[in-house]
Amino acid sequence: MPRPNLTNAETLCQIAKLGSFRAAAERLHTSQPAVSARMKELEQALGFPLFEKRGRRLELTVPARRFVERVEPLLLAVEDAFTDAEAVNNAAGTVRIGMGEISMTWFSRVVPELRRALPRISYEIELDLAVKLQEHLTSGALDIAIMANHLRDDQFICESLGTTRMSWMVSSRLLTDADGRPRTMQSLLQTEPLWCVSRPSGFFGPAQDELRDMGANLDNICSCNRLNSLIEVVEAGGGIAQLPEMMVARQVQAGSLVLVDPALQPLTLEFTIAIHRNQGQAIVHQVAEALTRLGKAATGKA
Repeated sequence: MPRPNLTNAETLCQIAKLGSFRAAAERLHTSQPAVSARMKELEQALGFPLFEKRGRRLELTVPARRFVERVEPLLLAVEDAFTDAEAVNNAAGTVRIGMGEISMTWFSRVVPELRRALPRISYEIELDLAVKLQEHLTSGALDIAIMANHLRDDQFICESLGTTRMSWMVSSRLLTDADGRPRTMQSLLQTEPLWCVSRPSGFFGPAQDELRDMGANLDNICSCNRLNSLIEVVEAGGGIAQLPEMMVARQVQAGSLVLVDPALQPLTLEFTIAIHRNQGQAIVHQVAEALTRLGKAATGKA
């Protein structure tokens, strides 16, 4: 009977975490046949089946789930044992970070200092809506996510980085009609396209509620999943949108974008940095800690 080994145990833990042989193979940089072979070896070593068929899916058996619960902390402890002081101080590798376009506005400013703090770290940056970033953080496709609003989920460790304000903006060229007469806010809300961040975003519902409260024509609602493109559309006279003030400061100062109604209270959004609670890589924690410190300084929370 073969003896259990750490590679096979780690592979089973990845299958349990990610939900499939394929995802585990990708995460471990190996092939699906190799993963299958490891599971056969582990079953022989443990003496009980690890999986049972549920329709077209494979589910972990009760003994397999118990094994994963017991071995996961041990694997993390073994990884920590191999992470000595020199490895920590000379961290190297690629860290995958997901964020929205709002976060990118301040992230670009902290990259030079982040590079000085961790000179041997490279980064893969993914821009997407918060709902997608959360999915990728859960699946292990991302190491760190920076997004608006706090993740109310026990599987993540989150920390607030700061806030930004979202205000309803319109192009200054839409403030007057073809005859040069001033247009009222109600005229704009009834006739112009009303732009929101795309429906999967957590911003869509609150934005729609605000428009309804303002008496807007909801038949004119449009959506876009890219804020920079949306800013260009609105600045060109393509309608009204709820935009982050930190991303349109230049346009507001130049006068090309103005508030639809200065009396309207802006929506305040919180930035959150999140990692998975089971994240055991010291490098990822180092980057997250550096980003938290630099992010708070960049957004004025420090």
